[in-house]
Amino acid sequence: MKNSVYFFKSEMKRPISELVEYPEYFTYSLESRIKPRYMRVASKGIRCSLDWFLNCSDQRFEERMRGDFIEGDALGPSFTMGGKLQMPGRQLVSDDEEEDTDDEVLYRRTVMLW
Repeated sequence: MKNSVYFFKSEMKRPISELVEYPEYFTYSLESRIKPRYMRVASKGIRCSLDWFLNCSDQRFEERMRGDFIEGDALGPSFTMGGKLQMPGRQLVSDDEEEDTDDEVLYRRTVMLW
């Protein structure tokens, strides 16, 4: 474990907060998994989470290194507290957008009755 921390700090030069977020790092073999995969990722200039390059099969890791596909979060609605709802591929949905005034709605309903 001491060697894993040393490699993490001296070679990988990552903040300790990442170890707090991903303690599973210590379950992987330094010599057979962490070092080889880190060297491949670093040589390609890929910036990624520990989880991304450690928590996958060898086959999946190789696919990621070849770049055969693009991984990403699935697009879906997103919401920020106090913000506006965003739907993928659409403009912001908001109460503030141009809406008919009460007078316009009343006029339209009145005209429909005639």
